[in-house]
Amino acid sequence: MKPRVYHSFRSPYSRLGLHQVARAELDIDLIPFTGPPNGVPFNDPVQNKPKLAYYAMDAPRMTIKMGLPIAMPDPFDVDFDFANRALVLASRSGNGLQFALAVSDARWGAGKNVAQLPVLEECARAAGLAPGLIAEAQDNDDVLAEMTRHREQIEVDQVFGVPFAVYGAAKYWGHDRFDLLIDDVRRS
Repeated sequence: MKPRVYHSFRSPYSRLGLHQVARAELDIDLIPFTGPPNGVPFNDPVQNKPKLAYYAMDAPRMTIKMGLPIAMPDPFDVDFDFANRALVLASRSGNGLQFALAVSDARWGAGKNVAQLPVLEECARAAGLAPGLIAEAQDNDDVLAEMTRHREQIEVDQVFGVPFAVYGAAKYWGHDRFDLLIDDVRRS
């Protein structure tokens, strides 16, 4: 049994969680978070000024603590569907985590716009994938079906934020809980 790890390229904390599972060399199922379960409101930190101020202070210190570079993405809000679809194909080839790290690092480590094709192609190359994978993923019926299955799994697991992991009956929300996930996986 592999842990299901939900992430979003929008979240700097997802990036940190991905780095934790990569450093621990966990074998995971990586699922893009496309929003909370139906009927559950999304508590967008950008719309919550105190929460946004906290994130602006906390995300850099946690990133620096992990020894990673940080840069504010410009623009901040972009359409992540392009990257999420490419992630599905990257995961099928066994390079999903590497691709997700490359995209997260491009966004949060270098401030790049990960909705742009050249940026995603650069991420594909960094993950050992053919850059053509990005365009191939966009109109692929199998990818769209997998995205639908991911959405259904978000509903089943009741994922309300990221990073989030599910391992058996246990759930872990926040990169600061991923040490517990890693310990639980190693014990089993």
